[in-house]
Amino acid sequence: MSPGRREELSREMAGLLFSCPLYINAKKVFCYVSFRDEAETFHILEESLRRGKRTAVPKVLGKREMEFYYIQNLDQLTPGTFGIPEPAGPPAEEAVPDEDTLIIMPGAAFDCRGNRLGYGGGYYDTYLSRFPLCRRAALCFPEQLIPSVPAEPSDIPAEIIITGKEIIECLPDCQKIR
Repeated sequence: MSPGRREELSREMAGLLFSCPLYINAKKVFCYVSFRDEAETFHILEESLRRGKRTAVPKVLGKREMEFYYIQNLDQLTPGTFGIPEPAGPPAEEAVPDEDTLIIMPGAAFDCRGNRLGYGGGYYDTYLSRFPLCRRAALCFPEQLIPSVPAEPSDIPAEIIITGKEIIECLPDCQKIR
């Protein structure tokens, strides 16, 4: 995908996200910081800060261990583990999600049941297993939406997937791509 097309689809995803009740009702937004060919999230982070939502990004602390930390602006980010931007230095305030938190997850592929193929580290599933009340969304380019993603009982699915063209409400009985 060309950088221009990636940017265009990412903006469309952000627009749909901003109109979604899960986002509108969230007091806190925990969002991955885009890296390489992922759906771009800098606009989402900036807009969430502008709207006064408590905004947090992840920081890898060890093997399969990450925490989210609040940020006030994107200037606080610097390349960290794996080269992914994360809060620089010792973060000031660890963010703890609750039922008013929307977590936006990355992934390589998704199915309409919300199952996610991550990047193999288990960071998000490990983190999300500790906070079952938070709400979960994923950003997904159309070519990343596939009929079925293998899922383990420990995998935590997204509640909605935003493709740029639509918001998919993930249901356990979904059998096909809509």
